[in-house]
Amino acid sequence: MKKIVFSLAIASMFFVAGCAQNKANNKVKKDITKKEIPSKPAHVNASDEEIQKNIGNSVNKDYSVKETDNTKQALGVLAETGNVLKYIDKGKDKKAKQELANLIGELEIMLTKDPDLALIPVGVAYETNDVTTDLETVQKITLAAKKAMDDGYYQVAKNLMNDLSSELIIKTSYLPMATYPDAMRLSAALLDEGKKEEAVALLAKSLNTMVIEEQHMPLPVLKAEEFIKMGAATMQKDDKDKKEVAMLFLDNADYQLQLAQAMGYGKKDKEYKELADAIQTLKQSIKDDKESKSGFEKLSKKIKEFKERLFFKKK
Repeated sequence: MKKIVFSLAIASMFFVAGCAQNKANNKVKKDITKKEIPSKPAHVNASDEEIQKNIGNSVNKDYSVKETDNTKQALGVLAETGNVLKYIDKGKDKKAKQELANLIGELEIMLTKDPDLALIPVGVAYETNDVTTDLETVQKITLAAKKAMDDGYYQVAKNLMNDLSSELIIKTSYLPMATYPDAMRLSAALLDEGKKEEAVALLAKSLNTMVIEEQHMPLPVLKAEEFIKMGAATMQKDDKDKKEVAMLFLDNADYQLQLAQAMGYGKKDKEYKELADAIQTLKQSIKDDKESKSGFEKLSKKIKEFKERLFFKKK
């Protein structure tokens, strides 16, 4: 899902500028000087689709739902709840309550042995919120948003900042196993009171309840990581122009990290500078025909640790 923010940004900037002009005689404005903007590197020999695909494969590797013997056993116990519903439907309330008691006992034993079963991941979905932009556009948006805030036009600033994002959103669905024993006890109590419909409705609602966790990862950081991998792979080839191509990949990685920082993803983190310095050191090694494999490995490790520390944790 891509959102083009140029029209909104420009329109909002004109609006804010006009309001600022009207109030110029009443208030001294703080001058916001424009910073020097690095030029966007030449396009690398890799399509956006290829980069997105590589990012997807990497994230799938880290986030795919992995079943353990314990989770399989817990899900199996949960599936047996279907027997309870069948017993109730056939009027076998006593049998249903007995089955509920057995399931409660099994689940509580499992949860005691393995507390991680409290939330069992059962599915992962991805959503892309990718702003088509560059450093120059980001600076225009942030300057306009600052002016809007200074002038008290908070909703204008909010709309601008809402568009200042480029993220991969990971949505993990969990079964809240820890809540099921209490729901089963309540269902058994309802059966004792002859409230069969309420008991069935409660069990069905419990089984259909999911906990959704969202994690937001900045796409520029993920893209930078992929560019570094591509640069490393390029240097392993026998192509005569591999040095120039590899350095171009590194230039694009550096630009993406600058973009992530400008958009406010860990803006004050000193590791952005450390990553930039590491990229420049690696480029110099390539120019000087020095060994680069270990440099790429160190850089890949550094950006991976940076990404996981600031933005997401692997499950």
